[in-house]
Amino acid sequence: MSKLTQKFDITAKYLHWISALVILWASISGLYIAFFELETHIKSQILIFNVSITTVFIPLFCWRIYHRIKQGTPQAHPAMSTLEVKLAHVGHTLLYVLVSLVLVSGVLMMDHDVTVFQLFTIPQLLQQQSSIHFFETMHLYTCRLLAVLVVCHLAALIKHEMMGRRILKRMI
Repeated sequence: MSKLTQKFDITAKYLHWISALVILWASISGLYIAFFELETHIKSQILIFNVSITTVFIPLFCWRIYHRIKQGTPQAHPAMSTLEVKLAHVGHTLLYVLVSLVLVSGVLMMDHDVTVFQLFTIPQLLQQQSSIHFFETMHLYTCRLLAVLVVCHLAALIKHEMMGRRILKRMI
């Protein structure tokens, strides 16, 4: 469902920017851990923080999906071609799917109970090592795909802004 406005409502804006911060932080810090040598305690603290922040993010992301379905999206920028509108729709849908897969696989790959910001503990959901390994692998690849898609999303934003299509202001 498209709205007759070109701006997102305040709820969509807040949920977008919270999502952006969490996804960028988790992606950048995760890639940093994967590619650089860190002291064990620093790596451990980053991983603990990432698990906590992404666990808290799960209900917010569910709310974002619900809100998107319920509210729809504003009309596309009038200067965008039909192809660009379709590509944007596919890209945004893939972002939602990949973030969902990253979050679900992240929870299911845990081989221990998870304490979230020292406030509550989520018990380990899977016990079978082969299942845990499957979700670890899924998490690895979906994180990589998500990183590529986020770069494409940012590149499209820069392209449109440089062409004078001020699409960023729709989300500010």
